[in-house]
Formats: sequence, C-alpha cells, structure tokens
Amino acid sequence: MTTNILELIQYITWLATERDEVLSPIRLVKFLYLIDIKKKKKNEGVTLTGWPWKFVHYGPFCGESLDAIKKAVDGGYIEALTYESQFDDEEHFLYKHRSDIEPSIGASLPFYITGPLQAAVKKWAGDTYDLLDHVYFETEPMIDVQPGDLLDFSRAQEPETVKQISMKRLSKKKLAQGKQLIAKIRENQESWLRLLQERPIYDDSYFEALNFLNGDNLDFPVQGRAKIEDSVTEFD
Repeated sequence: MTTNILELIQYITWLATERDEVLSPIRLVKFLYLIDIKKKKKNEGVTLTGWPWKFVHYGPFCGESLDAIKKAVDGGYIEALTYESQFDDEEHFLYKHRSDIEPSIGASLPFYITGPLQAAVKKWAGDTYDLLDHVYFETEPMIDVQPGDLLDFSRAQEPETVKQISMKRLSKKKLAQGKQLIAKIRENQESWLRLLQERPIYDDSYFEALNFLNGDNLDFPVQGRAKIEDSVTEFD
C-alpha cells in the first residue's frame, strides 16, 4: 500500500490537536522522521516516505518534509496559524487539524506505526526540547554522524526476538524423585537453622573471659580507669 504523505501529515496533526496542541514545523518534521524509522524496522531498508534524511537542522531533516507540509496546508489537509517571533521578522507557522473527526488514514496504517506514533505525540507534541533530544541522541541513524551526512536507516533494527527454550518433559518417576530431593534439602536447611539457634557461636574473647572467671588465666587483660575521692568530715 502506498501511503499518502499529505494524509499522514494530517493524521499526525490531528493526534496533536486532540491533545490541544499545535505543532511547529520542527516537531512535525521529527514525527515524520520517527515514522520512517518504525517503517524501516519492519521492512528491510524501506522507509515510509523514501526521503533522503540528513543531519542538518536540529538533527534529522530533509527539504521534502517542508514541501509536503506546505502542500498539506495548500490542499486543506491541515490549518496553518501564523505568529510573530521576537528573534526575526520572518513569517512563522504552527499547524493544527480543522476537524475533530479522525482522518481515515488512521484506520489503514499498521499498528506498528500508529501505536508508537500516538505514544510519541502524547509525549512530545508540546515538548520540542525533549523531542529533539530523543531524535538526536537516541535514534540509530543519528549515531556517529557528522553535520551534512546522509542518514543510514539500515542501522535501525528491531531487537532480536528471544528464542524460547523447550524444556524436556519429565516422567512421573523423575518428578517424584525431584520432589523428594527438594524436601530433603529443606529438611537439612531447617536442621541447620535449629542447630545454630540452639548452639550460639562463641568467639575467642568469650573463652578468654570464661577462663578468667574460673581463675584459669590470671593474666587476662583488664583495662579501665578508677577514680577515688577522699571525703572530708567536719566536726563541730
């Protein structure tokens, strides 16, 4: 199935609008990048957009993403809100969805895309800085790259599935023998615990003190300090 990129942009924007958030171009572009990573992990080397992402503006970026966003606005898929910046005189935009009805593409996308996308929008739709930290430092194509480098999506791999180990089935006789061994181990552990409780552990200092009390070792060192005070009795 060929995904309509404009409808995909509409769906991302709708997810944000449902959370009372408007998306800046940076956030919208980064969400498209994250979708490409998820698509690649499920399809050997194939991203959803097919765009050539590079390490440029705030991490992963491509001019095709801004062109697609502009087409989505011109085609009525999303609404652009203008605002003034205190840093320059250029025109800046934020994007929202016009309707509260979910775009139809949401039902046709596979869950391995919609699930992570919904989680990402929930987490970062209103948090540019943490979103940039994530794509910059925690996505595989951005590892060990230099500004201007083309990003290699083959680095994005699904974690290997842990193979299940089949346990050998034991006969009833073996199970019975195993239960007897476990019971014997528990019995031995309980015996040792009772022995330790009934026979306190005595160290060398204990026996030296015992010999001294019995008069067997008069050289037993005793240390301390005594203070003797003379009392004066006055007589009338």
